[in-house]
Amino acid sequence: MNAQLPILAGGPMLDFDAACARLNQWRGQMVENFARCEQAVTETLAQLNESTAMPEVKGVKFPHLVGQRYDRLAALLSAPAQPSGHAKVGLAALARFRTHDALRTMLCHGVTKVAVDRAGQWVAVMTLVSFKARETTTEKLTLEEDVARTRLEQLIDDRRRVCTALGQVRRETSQTA
Repeated sequence: MNAQLPILAGGPMLDFDAACARLNQWRGQMVENFARCEQAVTETLAQLNESTAMPEVKGVKFPHLVGQRYDRLAALLSAPAQPSGHAKVGLAALARFRTHDALRTMLCHGVTKVAVDRAGQWVAVMTLVSFKARETTTEKLTLEEDVARTRLEQLIDDRRRVCTALGQVRRETSQTA
């Protein structure tokens, strides 16, 4: 026996394009905040490189990769020649910001697939293929829109702390020069 059921109109269509636009906006805001922090780190390294307060640093070649810049700045800020409270605050803020490194790598180098849940919120599945120890590795990260929004707020807060602290380090360094 075949049952005959009426065709009912479905619920409202989820706006996939709007969800994709929100995802891309979030991703852009994340990358912008990473870039602002990288700029503060680079400016601080450049000023320390020109500073007479740290003659062992003067003229040293700048690292090209951002992770290497962070490491170099952390080494300089923890050096005995930088005993100030501002350097310590900057070092702590930088260490906290570095907790976002894996997300930065995924956003900048990963490929993203997007889905929309029943509530119209985006769900991003990010995939990053890289080489580690001569092996190909694949990393995945799944983010829901609400969680991603919280991560953006935390990133903004951490970036502001780094930029403020490094601004104080640069101000202090310029006064001793």
